[in-house]
Amino acid sequence: MMKKSKIHLFYLIIVFTCYNQICLSQIKQQAETKSDSLTVTRPTDNQIIAYNNYFEQNYERHIDELIDLISYPSLSMQADHQNDLIEAAEFLKNKLINIGLEKSQINFSNGLPVVTSEYNQHIDQPTVLFYGHFDVQPVNREQWQNDPFKAEIRDGRLYGRGATDDKGPIIALITTLEALMTIDGKLPVNIKILLDGGEEIGSPHLPGWLADHKDWLKDIDFGINVDAAMYNDEQGLIWKGLRGASDIEVTLTSANTDLHSGIYGGVAPNAAVAASKVIASMYNDDGSVAIEGFYDDLKIFSDAEKIEIAASVDKNQEADELKKFEIDQWIGETEYTYTERTWIRGSMDVTGFKSGYTDGKASIIPHTAWFRIMTRLGPGQNPEKINSLIKSHIERNIPWGIQAGFKVSGMAEATVLNEGDLGYKIGKKVLTDFFGISPKILYIGGTVPALSFIPNAGGPDLVSIGFQRSDENFHADNEFMRIDSFKKGQRIYAQLLHAFVNQNRNHPK
Repeated sequence: MMKKSKIHLFYLIIVFTCYNQICLSQIKQQAETKSDSLTVTRPTDNQIIAYNNYFEQNYERHIDELIDLISYPSLSMQADHQNDLIEAAEFLKNKLINIGLEKSQINFSNGLPVVTSEYNQHIDQPTVLFYGHFDVQPVNREQWQNDPFKAEIRDGRLYGRGATDDKGPIIALITTLEALMTIDGKLPVNIKILLDGGEEIGSPHLPGWLADHKDWLKDIDFGINVDAAMYNDEQGLIWKGLRGASDIEVTLTSANTDLHSGIYGGVAPNAAVAASKVIASMYNDDGSVAIEGFYDDLKIFSDAEKIEIAASVDKNQEADELKKFEIDQWIGETEYTYTERTWIRGSMDVTGFKSGYTDGKASIIPHTAWFRIMTRLGPGQNPEKINSLIKSHIERNIPWGIQAGFKVSGMAEATVLNEGDLGYKIGKKVLTDFFGISPKILYIGGTVPALSFIPNAGGPDLVSIGFQRSDENFHADNEFMRIDSFKKGQRIYAQLLHAFVNQNRNHPK
């Protein structure tokens, strides 16, 4: 009798789970049907033909312009590349001027460039902000098949640092504006462009610039982030949420100089060992964060939201990536799934460590140790509070009276978009019309700081619409961009510009 009851209970659980998933699926389909009923303006058939012809006729020039932009080693994190960063900004400013945009200029904030431009010819049309970044990640030239700053095309792919993150999407956008200005003599809506020269280091300059330019933001109705992705060749993608980020550099000092390991070994405190003890204290045995209060403010997602998250990813991804990266096991909060840990939970990693002598053998006791901690913040976590918790934990756990110094930078909150927002609906509609299938709606573990900085400064939420692909090695060796994706991006941006025509404005002129 007991056995039959357990069997019945088992089947009831299965039925209930399936019913929940069916209901969720029906709700989602109804929402998508409602979204599909949104009316957007489309370019005419003749305009589409003319745009496509223009893109094909000017393909080589447009790709050459991208190759030219890639040639600038615009590394925002390295002071010796400051001139390259400024020259890349000059290149973009001149390109925007040449296609007929207004007020194209380079602004400096905390030494980093911000390129802005605008088109403001319509009294009765909304203003759309386009955001992208032109700084890039560092390179290990020995691991590249070509010079990372001399882009090469191989097998339909353009290889070069920044090709897909984010110089390719920026050039696709600018050349789309060029095509519409050339063929139609105008753009269908007003636009503003903000190209960031410091995204790869957390855009530390951007909040200050935005605070000083609230008038520039106040009449913007919609926002698009082109530092974004497609799901695959046949389906678009919109990020519903991104994690935030913060960065702390820690320097431990045990003496005023390195000491002789023979004379002072056994009595002098070792800064490298102290740093190791501190770092170890910040983690639990399962790899989750042991700092008191770290997880306290995270949003608690509902069962329905968790089902939605689970249904949006490949069930084999977790196992496939273990194999791909030759990792024995994943770490972290065991009560949350692999996807939940990377999308909606907070994480903390040591991203760099330096101490002692590493170029050979030296018999010393290191007197300093340096390490960097990067946190990825889930919805609800405040970067200032998290940094304060980390600093307090380190100070409580430093052994042997060693002194600690801290440098904090790159703080941004997590972003979660409202699917009812009109800009979100318009972006989704354009991608659905272009691909013939509704875009994937996913969270992402990465961070685009401007997506929280701009709304916090009074600007719009930014919908992420781009054509990067997850396998294109951005932030890694041999970064590339698919040429076909670049072409899709041009055509998507053309349709997107028309889709905002006559849409409700937040700031009537």
